[in-house]
Amino acid sequence: MQTILLIGGFGFLGTNIIKYIDEHLLDQYRVIVFDKFLEHMHHIQFKSILKTYAGDFSDVLLINDILKNNKIDLVIHALSTTVPTSSFNARYDIESNLIPSVELLNGMIANNIYDIVYISSGGAIYGNSSVNIKHNELENVSPISSYGVVKLAIEKYLLQYASLYNLRPLILRLSNPYGSYHFSANQGVINIALAKALRGEVMPIWGDGEGKKDYIYVDDFVTILMLLLKKGVHSEVINLGSGDLLSVNQIVRSIVQIVPQFNSEHVDAQQFDVAHFELDLSKLNHLIGDFRYTSLRDGLQKTYNWTKLLCC
Repeated sequence: MQTILLIGGFGFLGTNIIKYIDEHLLDQYRVIVFDKFLEHMHHIQFKSILKTYAGDFSDVLLINDILKNNKIDLVIHALSTTVPTSSFNARYDIESNLIPSVELLNGMIANNIYDIVYISSGGAIYGNSSVNIKHNELENVSPISSYGVVKLAIEKYLLQYASLYNLRPLILRLSNPYGSYHFSANQGVINIALAKALRGEVMPIWGDGEGKKDYIYVDDFVTILMLLLKKGVHSEVINLGSGDLLSVNQIVRSIVQIVPQFNSEHVDAQQFDVAHFELDLSKLNHLIGDFRYTSLRDGLQKTYNWTKLLCC
């Protein structure tokens, strides 16, 4: 039985990771959750949770106490205090994300914990690209937001600590996930659009809405994550997406088929928004083999059902 310290454990990705462990891997893992807010999860009981800690990620003493006082085999870092749309204050990004992440690594090394999964960003890391250009893990990257710059800096420190201290990082450059347990009003186009559709609100579309990005249903992401852990993959940077490229206009049209009264309007594009990106998934496909992804139709319907229970 292994113990996972899940940083950001009650966020969108963290909650889905715990749910998957409860349903499929209860005989293999137990989870220690760290998150700033625990209140919104009080109504959900997860069998795999050993302990929960509430606090600020920048509280170095608290993080070190957690690492010191628990037998932890693996850290999953799925926390970010900002999103691209709120990433205007570089100093805040550095102080609330980069520095605490480096301190987390220091605490891990001090307590002989060497395995970490870092959930990076497949969009923000690479920046904009031309149509028909796939981003691969070896290219020079050009993030256009502070959020992306900080994500990249954390990746670099993970790789430096791998060289200096034998850390074993698995860095996942995730595309755009959507699905259940998503509560953010600032990030996640599909979830935000479905919530607006159910509330009868108009969906703003930045620019012409024709730029395409990779979207992945969150259950697929978690399944792939656990498959990579099962295979013992580490010390790698891996693009993680579905290969399913969609424009916001396509997403809106698909949602209209579920909620016919849904309306949208075009607004000026934001300079921090990556308009188009496609990930080269060759490395991922080599590692996981033939994987059946959830279709947009099925993923939308499942997400709609969850969102309807949440807001209506």
